[in-house]
Amino acid sequence: MPSTPRIVRAVPRGSISRPMHGIPVIAVLRWHVGQATEVPALAVAWTAEAVEIAWQVPSTGEMRSDWIPAADVRRPAGAGPGSDRQPPPPRRTPGRHPQG
Repeated sequence: MPSTPRIVRAVPRGSISRPMHGIPVIAVLRWHVGQATEVPALAVAWTAEAVEIAWQVPSTGEMRSDWIPAADVRRPAGAGPGSDRQPPPPRRTPGRHPQG
């Protein structure tokens, strides 16, 4: 069996949330040899500090499930409801308005 390089894992602490279906994410895998790789994955559980991802090893096609730090997980661009929204404009406070 070929060996797979090890990734840096997180230990889940506290309450674990599990969605009904995995949520598409981009995960940064930090390898013990010092490299980092972004891979598409599904977030299948999370705590405040860790996310369990299901991902496919590119070289072998093997499916894996690992806990990684939450800081290493992000939603893909354009994913999810409201992800294309722009931030609201600054609020105006009542009172004097600049004269133009």
